[in-house]
Amino acid sequence: MVWQNSNPKTGRSDPSIPQHSNVIVYGTSWCGMSQIVRRYLDRTHIDYEYIDLDNNPGAISSLKWVTGGYARHPTVVIDGQVLIEPTIDELENTLIGGGYLEGDK
Repeated sequence: MVWQNSNPKTGRSDPSIPQHSNVIVYGTSWCGMSQIVRRYLDRTHIDYEYIDLDNNPGAISSLKWVTGGYARHPTVVIDGQVLIEPTIDELENTLIGGGYLEGDK
């Protein structure tokens, strides 16, 4: 599922235009931190793809391939950089470094 929010890099916000996201969140609906990460990305208008580990066959093996064998959630992949169970500060710093967010809070 791709969330169609306005991306500061592209400026596109029309949900009818297919977009490819460079941010992927692996998580579960019952994991509080997974939901906190998703709400943060929604509030900051970052497009992301959400992969629900409980409802997506093969997602755990894909996650283990990405992380080198770990199946922790949430795991966030930003432009190929893997964050395993990131804090919001770690997530924010990575998004700033990738140009998704402005540096001032």
